Amino acid sequence: MLALIAPVAVAQETRPKIPVDWSVNGFISSQYSYSPSETNTFFIRNARLDLKGCVTDYLEFKLQSEFAGGSVRVLDALMKCKFNKYINIEIGQFKTPFTLESQYHLLKKEGIDYAQVISRLSGYSDILPGNRTNGRDIGVMLYGGFIGMEEDYMLLNYNVGVFNGCGINRKDDNLSKDIIARFDIHPFLKDLVLSASLIRGTYDDGTNPDAANNRFSFGGEYKSDALTIRSEYVRADVEAGGAVTTTDGFYAVAGYWLPLQSQIKLRPVLRYDRLTAGGASSVLYMAGLDCWPWSHLRLQVGYTLCTEIPATASRHLFQAMASVKL
Repeated sequence: MLALIAPVAVAQETRPKIPVDWSVNGFISSQYSYSPSETNTFFIRNARLDLKGCVTDYLEFKLQSEFAGGSVRVLDALMKCKFNKYINIEIGQFKTPFTLESQYHLLKKEGIDYAQVISRLSGYSDILPGNRTNGRDIGVMLYGGFIGMEEDYMLLNYNVGVFNGCGINRKDDNLSKDIIARFDIHPFLKDLVLSASLIRGTYDDGTNPDAANNRFSFGGEYKSDALTIRSEYVRADVEAGGAVTTTDGFYAVAGYWLPLQSQIKLRPVLRYDRLTAGGASSVLYMAGLDCWPWSHLRLQVGYTLCTEIPATASRHLFQAMASVKL
C-alpha cells in the first residue's frame, strides 16, 4: 500500500496548483470628482479581481468580482464552449451584447464615464429599478461570424442570447425571457464596423409582471491603431402602469493617440452626449486626456459641461482617475 500511495503523494506535491494556461487579473481605479456646490470627493471607482483560463481547447471560464462600492459582487461567472469561428456558446453571467460601447472594458473606453445612453439604457445605471448594474445578466448566448476575409476577420459577426432580464446575481422575476442580439458588419474594411442591436423583453413594474421593455440601437465605429471614432443612437420603449415611455439619445466620441517619441501613450478625447426622456434633454460636452505613462498605469482627466433642455443653469464637472492593472 505504501509503495502505491507514495508516487501519488509525490505527484500531488509537485503538480502546480494553478495550470499554466490559467491567469489571475484585475485592476484598481481611484477617482476624484468635483462639481461646484454639488460634489467634491475622492472614491474608489473599481477594485476588480478575475480568474480565467482554459480547461480544454474548447472550454474556457471566467470569474470576476467587484470589491468597490461597499459590498462584494460577482460580475462575471461564465463558461465558453468554443467550437469554431462560426458558432460558439457562452453560458452564465456576463455582459449582454446590447450596443457597441457597453462591450468596452473599463480600461479601454475613451472617457472616465460611459455615455448617458449607454449608462441609462444598457444596464449600468439603468432606467429600470432593481439590481440592473454593470451591463450584465444571466443567460445563454450564441456568437460567431460568417464570410471570412483575407485579413483574417469576418464580414458579419453575431451575438444572440436569451437572458433573465433582471441584472446581476438575480433569478428571473417573471415567466418570460429577454431576447438580446447584436449584429456587426465590417463592410470590406477591418477597421470599420456598422452595428445594430436590440432587446425584446419584459419586467415586473409592480402592477404587471410582463410589462414591455423593448430597446434598439444602431451605430458605427472606425478604429485604427491611432484613431477611434464611434457614434450610436439608442432608444428604449418601456411600459409602466399601462403607459409606454420613450427614452432615447445618441453620442459621438473621438480619440487620437498622439505620435510621441517616448513610450508614453497620450490621447485627447472629445465626446458629445445627449439623452432625452419625458420631453427634457440632458446634453453633455466632454473633453479629456487619456495617458498611459507605463503599461500598467493609466491616468485620466476630464471636464464636462452639463446642460439641460429646457434650459436651466449649466453645471461643470471635473474628474480625474488613476488606474493600475495587474
